[in-house]
Amino acid sequence: MSVPSLAARSALLSIALINAMSLSAAPADTPRLNVTFGQVGIDRHVDNPQRYGIEYRLQPFGNYRLIPSLGLVWVDSGANFLYGELKRDFPFADNVVLTPSFGVGIFQDSTEFRLGQTLEFRSGLEVAYQFTTGYRLGLALFHMSNGGLARENPGAEALVISLSLPIH
Repeated sequence: MSVPSLAARSALLSIALINAMSLSAAPADTPRLNVTFGQVGIDRHVDNPQRYGIEYRLQPFGNYRLIPSLGLVWVDSGANFLYGELKRDFPFADNVVLTPSFGVGIFQDSTEFRLGQTLEFRSGLEVAYQFTTGYRLGLALFHMSNGGLARENPGAEALVISLSLPIH
């Protein structure tokens, strides 16, 4: 499978942003589709493989407004991660949202990218600008680790750009 070039991905992101500015506003608690791309292994001596992700964020629930999400991340070296996560949005400033997260999932190693075992935990922090239409453009940093459940626990960090699309 061919991976789109950086120019092609940038063009698609630009088109989505232009489209976002012309749509009607979304309610704050609407479900979202989140698309990410960036680098994984930024803290390791690997060739910083590209990583891509797609995530479905459900509506917040309960007094703490927790947001359940399900996602899939794949790395161009062949590794992938299927996960479930809880998040919470914190409005920080005008149109800026901080979103910490914690989850667990199933990781499949590749020959270039190994994390020690199949069960992995993920924690992260996203900072995003929310447009009046409800679309968000953000930057996120994630840490993945097996939490010491296996003898090998190298962990890994990922830095990504995210585009969050409200689903009406």
